[in-house]
Amino acid sequence: MRITAVRAYPISMTSSWLNEAQVANPMSIYPQYKARRSSWYGPMTSAVVEVKTDNDISGLGVVGCGRGRLAPVIIEDQLKNLLIGRDPFDIELLWEQMFRASQFYGRKGAVIAVISGIDLALWDIVGKALGQPVYRLVGGKTKEKIPAYVTGNLTERHLQEGFRHVNLALPYAPADGPEGFHKTLEMVERTRTLVGPDGDIMLDCYMALDVPYAIRLAKELLAYKVLWMEEPVPPDLPDSYRQIKDAVPEMMITGGEHEFTRYGFRDLIEKRAVDILQPDIYRAGGMSELKKIAAMASAYGLPVVPHGVGAATYHFVASTSNCPRAEFVDIFAQGGRSILRGEPEPKNGYVELSDAPGFGYEIDEELISGKASAALIF
Repeated sequence: MRITAVRAYPISMTSSWLNEAQVANPMSIYPQYKARRSSWYGPMTSAVVEVKTDNDISGLGVVGCGRGRLAPVIIEDQLKNLLIGRDPFDIELLWEQMFRASQFYGRKGAVIAVISGIDLALWDIVGKALGQPVYRLVGGKTKEKIPAYVTGNLTERHLQEGFRHVNLALPYAPADGPEGFHKTLEMVERTRTLVGPDGDIMLDCYMALDVPYAIRLAKELLAYKVLWMEEPVPPDLPDSYRQIKDAVPEMMITGGEHEFTRYGFRDLIEKRAVDILQPDIYRAGGMSELKKIAAMASAYGLPVVPHGVGAATYHFVASTSNCPRAEFVDIFAQGGRSILRGEPEPKNGYVELSDAPGFGYEIDEELISGKASAALIF
């Protein structure tokens, strides 16, 4: 079997509360960009990578990072030349060659997101060729069904859908002053009332805070039994993560959503900067790299709870023993659809995977043709 074609299809993402409501982010320090994310990141796109072979088996993968329009350029300019004519089963070698060949302009960011999509498409091919789901090829099931929490600020909706554990998106940052700080606490207090004493509450800070603010907020959140604060500062500040952890040891600090490859996660792990690692399979290097990250984490006794949704994420969680739960971002609250047809969705707070070969999904022709938009993955 040989690879005959590699192509990326940019997918427009629909508007939702994630980009049109006030959600704290790194640009919140600038008044003109504080009200909504769409004011600064421009058109948000993802991309589907399709890898074709000479025996009519095609594999599909998703590119993260929100800049899917770059994927066709990166593939056409360089990466496809490393893939055409090659054996799709040689995933480890192909990953390493793509990574080494792109180091002079890659290492992190959009290039690694494109490599992630290609890696996932290759695993999809291997699963289809062998008639096996990917989770069985990368370790087998470590859990029959996957506990899932939901990210979003529509707790009543989420409870009706069967979720019991919620990850709130922080609306306010230091630039919002004391009023914003107290509104955050009011939101958390209300959520605790809704989910009751046994529901987990997490707070996603999306790199919006500084160390003093994060420490103060963490101390106040202890009264509401918040389980963790996610990504309080930018990913290039592992020492700042450690400062927050040391100042409030009762609060778990998590991060890694915007980190890339085993090399970036090595720093978080060795500095013990976070209590839980949260790599994104569509950004950090695909299935191949997340397995390495999880193995490194296990040697330090660290759990991995990946950021994001979709089949690839859930196949990783199902097959990885130090992944206790999965995230489901409420990407459908204001419309939109999954990037690929057949993506698994939680029911009553759990995800169950089928035995379909590969990742079990299919291309959505309406999305590829531009007649529809996919739901936003942030």
